[in-house]
Amino acid sequence: MLPVDDVEHKRQDIQHYVFKLHMNGLYPAKDLVRAVLSPKQPERPAVLDIGTGSGRWALEMAMEFPHAEVIGLDLAPPTLKDIPNIPSNCRFEIDNANLPLDHYENTFNLVHVRGVELGITDFNSFLYNVARTIKPGGIVIIAGGFPQLYDENFQPHPTTLEGHPGFTWSQRLIGEAYSAFLARADNAIDSKQFWAKWIAENPNYENPVFQDVFMPLGPWQSGMYSPAV
Repeated sequence: MLPVDDVEHKRQDIQHYVFKLHMNGLYPAKDLVRAVLSPKQPERPAVLDIGTGSGRWALEMAMEFPHAEVIGLDLAPPTLKDIPNIPSNCRFEIDNANLPLDHYENTFNLVHVRGVELGITDFNSFLYNVARTIKPGGIVIIAGGFPQLYDENFQPHPTTLEGHPGFTWSQRLIGEAYSAFLARADNAIDSKQFWAKWIAENPNYENPVFQDVFMPLGPWQSGMYSPAV
Protein backbone atom coordinates (compact mmCIF):
# COMPACT_ATOMS: atom_id res chain seq x y z
CA MET A 1 0.00 0.00 0.00
CA LEU A 2 1.29 3.46 -0.92
CA PRO A 3 1.22 6.50 1.41
CA VAL A 4 -1.65 8.98 1.34
CA ASP A 5 -0.13 12.46 1.21
CA ASP A 6 0.33 15.42 -1.11
CA VAL A 7 3.32 13.84 -2.85
CA GLU A 8 1.40 10.66 -3.63
CA HIS A 9 -1.65 12.58 -4.80
CA LYS A 10 0.52 14.64 -7.15
CA ARG A 11 1.92 11.38 -8.56
CA GLN A 12 -1.63 10.13 -9.03
CA ASP A 13 -2.53 13.38 -10.81
CA ILE A 14 0.34 12.86 -13.26
CA GLN A 15 -0.79 9.28 -13.82
CA HIS A 16 -4.32 10.56 -14.39
CA TYR A 17 -3.18 13.00 -17.06
CA VAL A 18 -1.16 10.29 -18.82
CA PHE A 19 -4.25 8.09 -19.02
CA LYS A 20 -6.34 11.06 -20.12
CA LEU A 21 -3.99 12.02 -22.93
CA HIS A 22 -3.68 8.44 -24.08
CA MET A 23 -7.47 8.04 -24.31
CA ASN A 24 -8.07 11.59 -25.55
CA GLY A 25 -10.45 12.04 -22.64
CA LEU A 26 -11.54 10.68 -19.29
CA TYR A 27 -12.88 7.34 -20.50
CA PRO A 28 -12.87 4.90 -23.43
CA ALA A 29 -16.00 3.84 -25.35
CA LYS A 30 -17.16 7.45 -25.37
CA ASP A 31 -20.50 6.84 -27.10
CA LEU A 32 -21.44 4.11 -24.62
CA VAL A 33 -20.46 6.14 -21.57
CA ARG A 34 -22.31 9.25 -22.76
CA ALA A 35 -25.39 7.19 -23.53
CA VAL A 36 -25.47 5.49 -20.12
CA LEU A 37 -25.00 8.89 -18.39
CA SER A 38 -27.56 10.65 -20.55
CA PRO A 39 -29.71 13.18 -18.62
CA LYS A 40 -32.77 11.81 -20.41
CA GLN A 41 -33.01 8.90 -17.99
CA PRO A 42 -35.93 8.87 -15.55
CA GLU A 43 -33.50 8.93 -12.62
CA ARG A 44 -30.37 10.99 -12.09
CA PRO A 45 -27.38 9.00 -13.41
CA ALA A 46 -24.75 8.06 -10.85
CA VAL A 47 -21.00 7.37 -11.11
CA LEU A 48 -18.71 5.60 -8.63
CA ASP A 49 -14.92 5.98 -8.72
CA ILE A 50 -13.38 3.18 -6.63
CA GLY A 51 -9.89 3.98 -5.41
CA THR A 52 -10.33 7.65 -6.23
CA GLY A 53 -6.91 8.64 -4.85
CA SER A 54 -6.40 12.35 -5.50
CA GLY A 55 -10.01 12.59 -6.67
CA ARG A 56 -9.04 14.12 -10.00
CA TRP A 57 -11.02 11.71 -12.20
CA ALA A 58 -14.16 12.06 -10.10
CA LEU A 59 -13.92 15.86 -10.10
CA GLU A 60 -13.48 16.08 -13.86
CA MET A 61 -16.33 13.63 -14.47
CA ALA A 62 -18.58 15.74 -12.25
CA MET A 63 -17.70 18.80 -14.33
CA GLU A 64 -18.27 17.00 -17.62
CA PHE A 65 -21.59 15.53 -16.46
CA PRO A 66 -23.08 18.19 -14.14
CA HIS A 67 -26.45 16.41 -14.16
CA ALA A 68 -24.90 13.20 -12.73
CA GLU A 69 -24.03 12.31 -9.15
CA VAL A 70 -20.34 11.37 -8.81
CA ILE A 71 -18.90 9.63 -5.75
CA GLY A 72 -15.19 9.07 -5.16
CA LEU A 73 -14.42 6.23 -2.77
CA ASP A 74 -11.17 5.40 -1.00
CA LEU A 75 -9.68 4.53 2.38
CA ALA A 76 -8.70 8.17 2.89
CA PRO A 77 -10.14 11.40 1.50
CA PRO A 78 -8.27 13.42 -1.14
CA THR A 79 -6.59 16.60 0.04
CA LEU A 80 -8.05 18.78 -2.76
CA LYS A 81 -5.78 21.66 -1.76
CA ASP A 82 -5.63 23.06 -5.30
CA ILE A 83 -9.40 22.73 -5.92
CA PRO A 84 -11.08 25.97 -4.77
CA ASN A 85 -14.59 24.87 -5.76
CA ILE A 86 -15.70 21.25 -5.64
CA PRO A 87 -18.66 20.65 -7.98
CA SER A 88 -21.89 20.32 -6.03
CA ASN A 89 -22.62 16.99 -7.74
CA CYS A 90 -19.37 15.43 -6.50
CA ARG A 91 -18.60 14.04 -3.06
CA PHE A 92 -16.05 11.72 -1.49
CA GLU A 93 -16.70 8.83 0.88
CA ILE A 94 -14.36 6.75 3.01
CA ASP A 95 -14.86 3.02 2.55
CA ASN A 96 -12.94 -0.23 2.12
CA ALA A 97 -13.48 -1.79 -1.31
CA ASN A 98 -12.22 -5.13 0.02
CA LEU A 99 -15.47 -5.42 1.96
CA PRO A 100 -18.88 -6.13 0.43
CA LEU A 101 -20.42 -3.06 -1.22
CA ASP A 102 -24.00 -4.07 -0.43
CA HIS A 103 -24.93 -0.51 0.60
CA TYR A 104 -24.32 0.53 -3.03
CA GLU A 105 -26.27 -2.35 -4.57
CA ASN A 106 -27.93 -1.48 -7.90
CA THR A 107 -26.97 2.19 -7.55
CA PHE A 108 -24.59 3.25 -10.33
CA ASN A 109 -24.76 3.61 -14.09
CA LEU A 110 -20.97 3.73 -14.36
CA VAL A 111 -18.24 2.36 -12.09
CA HIS A 112 -14.62 3.36 -12.68
CA VAL A 113 -11.70 1.39 -11.19
CA ARG A 114 -8.11 2.35 -11.92
CA GLY A 115 -4.79 1.44 -10.34
CA VAL A 116 -6.21 -0.30 -7.26
CA GLU A 117 -4.22 -3.54 -7.46
CA LEU A 118 -2.01 -2.70 -4.47
CA GLY A 119 -5.04 -2.13 -2.26
CA ILE A 120 -7.22 -5.10 -3.24
CA THR A 121 -6.53 -8.44 -1.61
CA ASP A 122 -8.80 -10.67 -3.75
CA PHE A 123 -9.47 -9.16 -7.17
CA ASN A 124 -11.76 -11.92 -8.38
CA SER A 125 -14.08 -11.44 -5.40
CA PHE A 126 -13.78 -7.69 -5.88
CA LEU A 127 -15.18 -8.07 -9.41
CA TYR A 128 -18.29 -9.71 -7.96
CA ASN A 129 -18.68 -6.90 -5.41
CA VAL A 130 -18.37 -4.28 -8.13
CA ALA A 131 -21.00 -6.00 -10.26
CA ARG A 132 -23.53 -5.69 -7.43
CA THR A 133 -23.24 -1.89 -7.48
CA ILE A 134 -24.16 -1.54 -11.18
CA LYS A 135 -27.66 -0.94 -12.46
CA PRO A 136 -28.85 -3.15 -15.34
CA GLY A 137 -27.24 -1.92 -18.55
CA GLY A 138 -24.51 -0.08 -16.67
CA ILE A 139 -20.80 0.05 -17.50
CA VAL A 140 -17.69 -0.93 -15.55
CA ILE A 141 -14.34 0.54 -16.62
CA ILE A 142 -11.27 -1.15 -15.12
CA ALA A 143 -7.71 -0.04 -15.81
CA GLY A 144 -4.44 -1.17 -14.33
CA GLY A 145 -0.82 -1.77 -15.07
CA PHE A 146 1.51 -4.73 -15.23
CA PRO A 147 5.08 -4.47 -13.88
CA GLN A 148 6.92 -5.03 -17.14
CA LEU A 149 8.99 -2.59 -19.20
CA TYR A 150 8.96 -2.71 -23.01
CA ASP A 151 11.37 -1.19 -25.52
CA GLU A 152 10.50 1.17 -28.38
CA ASN A 153 9.53 -1.86 -30.47
CA PHE A 154 7.08 -3.04 -27.76
CA GLN A 155 9.25 -6.01 -26.88
CA PRO A 156 9.65 -6.83 -23.16
CA HIS A 157 12.90 -5.91 -21.52
CA PRO A 158 14.43 -9.08 -20.09
CA THR A 159 14.81 -9.49 -16.36
CA THR A 160 18.50 -10.17 -16.21
CA LEU A 161 21.55 -9.43 -14.11
CA GLU A 162 23.78 -6.38 -14.31
CA GLY A 163 26.40 -6.78 -17.01
CA HIS A 164 24.26 -9.11 -19.13
CA PRO A 165 22.73 -8.07 -22.48
CA GLY A 166 19.45 -6.19 -22.14
CA PHE A 167 19.97 -5.23 -18.50
CA THR A 168 18.35 -1.95 -17.37
CA TRP A 169 18.20 -0.53 -13.87
CA SER A 170 14.58 0.50 -14.42
CA GLN A 171 13.54 -3.09 -15.13
CA ARG A 172 15.58 -4.26 -12.13
CA LEU A 173 13.82 -1.72 -9.89
CA ILE A 174 10.37 -2.71 -11.13
CA GLY A 175 11.20 -6.39 -10.80
CA GLU A 176 12.40 -6.01 -7.21
CA ALA A 177 9.34 -3.96 -6.27
CA TYR A 178 7.05 -6.52 -7.89
CA SER A 179 8.71 -9.37 -5.99
CA ALA A 180 8.43 -7.48 -2.72
CA PHE A 181 4.72 -6.77 -3.14
CA LEU A 182 4.08 -10.33 -4.30
CA ALA A 183 5.75 -11.70 -1.17
CA ARG A 184 3.41 -9.70 1.07
CA ALA A 185 0.30 -11.50 -0.25
CA ASP A 186 -1.97 -8.59 0.81
CA ASN A 187 -2.47 -7.14 -2.65
CA ALA A 188 -3.44 -8.07 -6.22
CA ILE A 189 -0.36 -6.79 -8.02
CA ASP A 190 -0.29 -9.83 -10.34
CA SER A 191 -4.05 -9.91 -10.95
CA LYS A 192 -4.18 -8.14 -14.32
CA GLN A 193 -3.03 -11.24 -16.20
CA PHE A 194 -6.18 -13.01 -14.97
CA TRP A 195 -8.75 -10.23 -15.53
CA ALA A 196 -9.96 -11.48 -18.91
CA LYS A 197 -10.48 -15.03 -17.56
CA TRP A 198 -12.21 -13.91 -14.37
CA ILE A 199 -14.53 -11.48 -16.14
CA ALA A 200 -15.40 -14.04 -18.83
CA GLU A 201 -16.32 -16.54 -16.08
CA ASN A 202 -18.35 -13.98 -14.12
CA PRO A 203 -22.03 -14.15 -15.13
CA ASN A 204 -22.61 -10.53 -14.10
CA TYR A 205 -20.58 -9.07 -16.99
CA GLU A 206 -21.76 -8.99 -20.60
CA ASN A 207 -19.91 -7.99 -23.78
CA PRO A 208 -16.52 -7.33 -22.15
CA VAL A 209 -13.88 -5.53 -24.23
CA PHE A 210 -10.17 -5.66 -23.38
CA GLN A 211 -7.39 -3.45 -24.68
CA ASP A 212 -3.67 -3.28 -23.90
CA VAL A 213 -1.98 0.10 -24.23
CA PHE A 214 1.66 1.11 -23.76
CA MET A 215 2.39 4.09 -21.54
CA PRO A 216 5.62 5.99 -22.25
CA LEU A 217 8.03 6.44 -19.36
CA GLY A 218 10.52 8.56 -21.33
CA PRO A 219 10.17 10.87 -24.33
CA TRP A 220 6.63 11.20 -25.67
CA GLN A 221 6.09 8.87 -28.59
CA SER A 222 5.06 10.36 -31.94
CA GLY A 223 1.45 9.77 -32.86
CA MET A 224 0.10 10.21 -29.34
CA TYR A 225 -2.41 12.93 -28.67
CA SER A 226 -0.21 15.50 -26.96
CA PRO A 227 3.26 15.95 -25.49
CA ALA A 228 1.77 18.05 -22.66
CA VAL A 229 2.83 15.73 -19.84
